[in-house]
Amino acid sequence: MANTRLHIPEEELIELYVNQKLSINTISETYNCATNTIKNRLKEYNIPIRSKGESLKNNFENRLGVSLTVEKIMEKINEGMFIYEVAEFFGVNRKSITKRLKEAGIELSKLESHQKLIAENNIRTSKEMWKKDPNRYEKHMERLKEINKKRTEKAQLRYETAHLKSYEEYKKACSRIVDRLYGKERPHGMTYDHKYSIHDGYINGVPAPILSHPFNLRLITAEENNSKGIGSIITLEELYKGAGEPWDSTIKEIKKLSKKCKNCEKEFFYTNQHKHAKFCSKHCSRRYRYKEQVANSKTINRNCVNCGKSFLIKEIFKTATCGRECAAKHNQKRRNESNS
Repeated sequence: MANTRLHIPEEELIELYVNQKLSINTISETYNCATNTIKNRLKEYNIPIRSKGESLKNNFENRLGVSLTVEKIMEKINEGMFIYEVAEFFGVNRKSITKRLKEAGIELSKLESHQKLIAENNIRTSKEMWKKDPNRYEKHMERLKEINKKRTEKAQLRYETAHLKSYEEYKKACSRIVDRLYGKERPHGMTYDHKYSIHDGYINGVPAPILSHPFNLRLITAEENNSKGIGSIITLEELYKGAGEPWDSTIKEIKKLSKKCKNCEKEFFYTNQHKHAKFCSKHCSRRYRYKEQVANSKTINRNCVNCGKSFLIKEIFKTATCGRECAAKHNQKRRNESNS
């Protein structure tokens, strides 16, 4: 249903969204409303909503202040600019320039102007190009270091909080830390094993960086690893001591975070984040609620629609017949009526 409290004229919406190519988020901020309100108005006025790719392109061009077309890029290349110089001129990264050229089917290596520029500067490799402009090379390397630093910080945060997520996420984080320490290559038939196992680490809430500390790792054969299973060969206290991390038994007790499912009574593991969980799955949760509804429903007398006999049934059920025989006759009668 349309939001009658906020009226946006169709002409204004066309001007902002179609002509000025503003994003839905920007328009919603202008009118101080939710983005869904703007989307609903667009649908009401039959204004096509842009795809995600088109929206990103428009946002990029609005931020840039100009439309970055292939013609403008080629104009600068023909003037004798390298790709990185064109990117700097428009205030974008090199990938944005090469992407526009690739979409237009233009290959730099086949352009005469580009070949001429390479020949004039006697450049054979990208290293030689950077040598001709060392200041730009330093800026480029600083930017790469900053990007790598941010990626490392994000990855470290994911590793440190993996024990609060799913077991698969935790297992993946532990494996990646091992790969980062020793590389992905392993001697033939060998694998890295966690002395204090990943399984026990997850149910006891041990952060992945502590569990995958070099102290807790050993190189063993795949056969030994399989025979060990999910058990641990050291205690939690020994793990923290070996990793050089503080551990207090009074604060962090060694206990399995598991409980019985309220529906099927099977044991399931849970994390501190989901300590109030009562069911092992969504299926069990639905089944339990359904049983509760049936148990709390009143028992009533209902007359059979086929034979008229009265029978007892829970009010929640919609059964209309007293038995299978009457149900079959009633269904046959309905089919005959629908076919006639």
